[in-house]
Amino acid sequence: MLILGLSTFGQNPAACLLRDGRLVAFAEEERFLRVKGATGRFPGRSLTYCLREAGARLDEVAAIAIGWNAEKYRWRMPLFFARSWWKHGRRAQGQSYGAIWKEIFDQQPASIRHRLTLGLRGAGHAGRIPPIEFVTHHLAHAASAYYASGWDDAAILVFDGSGEERSTSFFRGEGREIRDGGHLDLPDSLGWFYAALTAYLGFVPYEEEGFTMGLAPYGRARPEIEEKIAGLLRFGGDGRYSVDPEYTLLGRHGVSEHFADQLVALLGPPRLPGQPIEDRHRDIAFAAQRRLEQAALRLVEHVTDRGRRRRLCLAGGVALNCKMNGLIARSEHVDALFVQPASHDAGTALGAALWLSMQAGEDPRFAMDHALWGPSFPPVEVEKALKTAGVPYCEPPDVPERAADAVAAGKVVAWFEGRMEAGPRALGARSILADATSAAMKDHVNARVKFRDPWRPFCPSLTEESARELLDHPGEARFMTVAYEVPDRHRGRIPSVVHVDGTTRPQTVSARVQPRYHRLLARLGEQHGDAVVLNTSLNVKGEPIACTPADALRCFYSSGIDALAIEGFWVEKR
Repeated sequence: MLILGLSTFGQNPAACLLRDGRLVAFAEEERFLRVKGATGRFPGRSLTYCLREAGARLDEVAAIAIGWNAEKYRWRMPLFFARSWWKHGRRAQGQSYGAIWKEIFDQQPASIRHRLTLGLRGAGHAGRIPPIEFVTHHLAHAASAYYASGWDDAAILVFDGSGEERSTSFFRGEGREIRDGGHLDLPDSLGWFYAALTAYLGFVPYEEEGFTMGLAPYGRARPEIEEKIAGLLRFGGDGRYSVDPEYTLLGRHGVSEHFADQLVALLGPPRLPGQPIEDRHRDIAFAAQRRLEQAALRLVEHVTDRGRRRRLCLAGGVALNCKMNGLIARSEHVDALFVQPASHDAGTALGAALWLSMQAGEDPRFAMDHALWGPSFPPVEVEKALKTAGVPYCEPPDVPERAADAVAAGKVVAWFEGRMEAGPRALGARSILADATSAAMKDHVNARVKFRDPWRPFCPSLTEESARELLDHPGEARFMTVAYEVPDRHRGRIPSVVHVDGTTRPQTVSARVQPRYHRLLARLGEQHGDAVVLNTSLNVKGEPIACTPADALRCFYSSGIDALAIEGFWVEKR
C-alpha cells in the first residue's frame, strides 16, 4: 500500500511516500523550488519526486495524509478562538484577530481539499485524487519522532508555534500506540515567544531562530533584562508555563507582525535587519535562550514523570534548538534522546504518513540512522551537467582521498554525494567541507564562502570513534540536533567547530551508512590526527541547500569554494 504524506500551505512544505509501511522518499519543497522555506507553497515538486522515486502514479496511492487537522476548523477552532478573544482579545486594538478569522475560512476541509486538487493538477498529476486524511498536527509531529526512534517505549514532547489550538503536547509511545498525555493551548507558545524575540533582534522569525541561539553565548546575564524576559514567559506547576500575549499577539504592531509594540516599550528599540549588533542585543538573546531552556527542562521533567520514563523523543520547530537539546540530553531525567532531524513542520508529512500506515494495520516503526531520503543523480546526469556548464573536470581514482587531501591543505571543498538530506542540516550529502583543526577557517568560510556574520558557528562531521574521544559523553549525534560539550583539553584541536560557549553540534558518521564520507574523514585522521571536518550546508546565505548538480555548480562558482567533489568527478578552480 502506498501512502503519500504532505506538509502543505504553511511553514516548510514537504512530501514523503511510504510503501507497505516503509519510507521510500522524503524531501522538502524549498529544495526544488529554490525559495528558502517555501512558506505557503504547495509541495508539488517534492511529491512528484516521491512518486517518481517509488515508480508510482498518483492514482496508485491509497491515501494522502496531511499533518494538519482541517476537520477541527468546522466548529472547534471557531469556538476556541472566540473563547480566546473573550479572554485576551478585548484588550487588543482591533487588528490582531483579523488574520485568525481568515485562517478559519481558509482551513475549512472543503477549502483544503479544493486547493489540494488544484495543486496536484498544477503539478501535472491527472486521474483519481486519493482519499485525503487529516492528522492532528502535534500527533503527526509525535509520530514522526517516535516511529522513527527505533524504540518500543518513550516519552514524547512536542513544542512549536502552533498546531491547531495547541502549542505544547505530551505523549507516550507504547509499542505501536501513541497516547495523548495532555497539552498547553495558544497563546502560551514557546515557538511564538522565541520567534517574537528573534524578530525583535532583527532576524527572520520561523527561519532564523538559529541566529538567536548562536548569538546568545556572546551575551551575559543581566538581571534587569532577565527579569523582563521572565515576565514575558512565566512558569507554573507541573512544568507548565504561560506567555503574555500582549507582547506577541495582541496590541498594536507598529514594527513587526511577530511582536507587539509593548515589547518595544519593555526592552527598548528593536534591532532592524542590517543594523549593527550591540551588547544589549547579545544580552537579550542570552536571556531569551536561557528562559527557553528553563521552560524546556521543566517540560521534560513533567513528560518523563520525573525520570520514570528515561527515553525521550522531541519534535516540533522548537526542537531544532540544539543548545537546549544538549541540556535536555544531560538532564537527570533522560538516559536517551532522539530528535527527528526534520522536526519542524516538514516532519509532519512523515509523521502523518506513518500514523496513517499504523492505522491501516501496518507496522511503520524503524530506527532512522540517516536522513538521506531525497533525490540522487547517476554519473551520466552529473557529467551532462558538467558538460552543459562547460567546466573542466576530471575523474580521480579515489574522490574521498582527493577531497580529504584538499581539505588538509587548507582548501574549501563542496561535497555532493548520493541522496539529498531531509531537514535543515547538511549531513554529508550536500555539504561544504573545511579544516576543523584550523582556527582561521571559521572566519574564512563565513566571509568568503557563506557570506554571513563572523559570529555564526560551524558544526563538525566526525567518525563515531573520534566523537567518543573529542566530546563529553556524546549520545545520539547523527543529525546535528544536539549540542555537546567539548572538554577544555580538546578545544584547541578542533577550534573552527567549537562555539564560544565550548559546545559543538556534531554529526557522527558511520562507515556502514556513509562509507565514502567516512573514508574521507578517516583520511583526514591520517593527515592531522583527528577524523573530523568542518561541515556546513552547500548553499550561500538566503538560499536552500543544493539539490541538483546544477545547484551545486551555481553555489560553487558564486562563492569562495576551491573545489567541488560531485559523485565521481572533481572540479577545481584555477
